Amino acid sequence: MDQSSPEHYPVADFIKWNNEKELILNPSFQRGPVWTTTARTYLIDTILHGYPIPKVLMRTHIDRTSHRIFREVVDGQQRLRTIIDFAAGKFKLGIRSKSYRGADYASLPGEIQDKFLAYKITAEQLINASDSDVLEVFARINSYAVPVNAAELRNAKFDTEFSWSVQEKSRKWTDLWDLGILGKRDQVRMIGYSLMAEMYGILLQGVTDGGEDKINRLYERKKTNFPEQELVEERVDRVLSIMFDRVVPSLANEPIVKRPQALMIFAALAHSKYGLPTGDIGDGMPDRGEGLNGTVDRFTANLTFLNEVLKAEEPPRKFERFYTASKSSTQRIASRRERFKVFCEALAADSMEH
Repeated sequence: MDQSSPEHYPVADFIKWNNEKELILNPSFQRGPVWTTTARTYLIDTILHGYPIPKVLMRTHIDRTSHRIFREVVDGQQRLRTIIDFAAGKFKLGIRSKSYRGADYASLPGEIQDKFLAYKITAEQLINASDSDVLEVFARINSYAVPVNAAELRNAKFDTEFSWSVQEKSRKWTDLWDLGILGKRDQVRMIGYSLMAEMYGILLQGVTDGGEDKINRLYERKKTNFPEQELVEERVDRVLSIMFDRVVPSLANEPIVKRPQALMIFAALAHSKYGLPTGDIGDGMPDRGEGLNGTVDRFTANLTFLNEVLKAEEPPRKFERFYTASKSSTQRIASRRERFKVFCEALAADSMEH
């Protein structure tokens, strides 16, 4: 195989090659067209807004008799098929395109059509590559690819109102995650989606045992409908606004606001403001207290004290269980129950130091 060559082609070129039957979209090593309308909408919306999409991989053949170049799509078939089908008017954009919902290609304004056709896609060309060369390329790509985690698998598997709501809400609150709740690498690996899904779960079913299996089951339960969507989204925004505006900034990057603690802080605030289902807490469910009336400032002060507890080599006797729960398996209900209880106390107490 000759050295691969990256090039940048406008969408119009791919449409032209397809019309002239010089683009082969279904070679034997590519999967068939399986994308949903939602996924297709998201890709087209990405292009219309000028955001980058992953490059495609093509094997290039020159036909000496017809003087034509044929391009087999090795990787990126579904992306290109979506683009070509949209240009041909075969589907309308769905609800995942807020700016162009319900539009097909023909109904877009002329300048937006121009933008779509001129959008450049990066294509890596495998020149004079055999089938074995192509398989070797895939093997080498897979050999250094980072293993897919549970959050990424869910993102690929679920195309539902619930999953899209979780994704959009997580992206909305990246400034909060950046205060030390999640690192950038975790955000890239979609761990923010897992965190947001657990926040949704807390509002829907209370504080429960955690873990990826629990999150998967929540996605399954909400696969067909999500009637609580508007209420859950509103409450998530209100509680996270309190955390972002009044709680987390003064404790940014401290142990007390890392992901496991942030989730239980969210739960305590949500319980105080709205009341939560009992979940797996059982008979020890804390009272709602004052319902956040004038308590957030003292809550932040108490969290500052609890942060020092977490950083101590030996915690005060009163907080040994909280300290241990924060250092142990933080997904288990035994840990969550103790930390949730302490954070609820931090909302109610004038001072945790006494």
